[in-house]
Amino acid sequence: MIASRFEYRNPQDIDEAVRLYLEFQGDAVYLSGGTDLVPRMKLGLEKPGAVIDLKRILPLTTIEDQGDWVRIGGLARIFDLKQNELIKNFFPALEASLEATSCESLQMRGTIGGNLLQNSRCLFYNQSEFWRRSKGFCLKMGGESCNAVPGAKTCFANYCSDNAPALCTLSAEIEFTGPDGLRRLNLEALYTNKADKPFDLRPGEILTAILLPKKKTIGGYKKLRVRGAIDYPLLGVAFSFADGSGKLAVGAVGPKPYVVEVKQPARDNIGEAVKTVLKQARPVGNTVLDPDYRKRMISVFAARLVNKVMKGAK
Repeated sequence: MIASRFEYRNPQDIDEAVRLYLEFQGDAVYLSGGTDLVPRMKLGLEKPGAVIDLKRILPLTTIEDQGDWVRIGGLARIFDLKQNELIKNFFPALEASLEATSCESLQMRGTIGGNLLQNSRCLFYNQSEFWRRSKGFCLKMGGESCNAVPGAKTCFANYCSDNAPALCTLSAEIEFTGPDGLRRLNLEALYTNKADKPFDLRPGEILTAILLPKKKTIGGYKKLRVRGAIDYPLLGVAFSFADGSGKLAVGAVGPKPYVVEVKQPARDNIGEAVKTVLKQARPVGNTVLDPDYRKRMISVFAARLVNKVMKGAK
């Protein structure tokens, strides 16, 4: 599989990157680690006229203690983050999700921003262009209906970030810089709940930072996958707890992470939180595992994870 022809640009700073995007009139993509974008280009899912490589913009790679906040540059590598003492000491759910992300060789290239902004996935979408043309284009490719749920007019692709559920449990905020200047919002506000266009992104925006309230938490992350490395999550469950309450987040079973608060995590409260998620989650037959099994495992993983985290707090 070979990507279509494109022009390559290597800006020195954010302003130059945004100018280049405008120069190509939006027919461009930003490259961070490339572990999601490059395979998509080879499959013909992305055919940009230009690739704007952000890796030389060093301020995007830093991890800073800013007092009340920890600021993580959008191009901070997964491997570097999981070894950072601030992450280990304050955000164990994030550390666990970083460890579970792909394999170590890809962690050395993949970035936190790239993991957050990876496109949604489906067995009927993440295929070669020849395969997709033979099958017939789905909604996400401009077709008339979903191929995973024949006749459906809604896309059922899964958003498979490992790090997003953990960051949601930590009340993360994100910062974008684009043609209209700086924009900061809660991470949960990024998601549209539409799998064919999962993010509320403005043209030309760069994810410059993830910001976490500097509050010591306990937490963890559990991931369902077929292989012990490389695989995207077929279900991801994160939990963080601090100051008497916690947040539970469930990912990879729909177009966004589903997040609920858990007050005093007793068995009944965990059950109610899971019921809230189950009302929203809608796994279908678009992965290698049965959708009913994936849905049942939400409650199993949530109970195991919360019990493990809270046991460690005693």
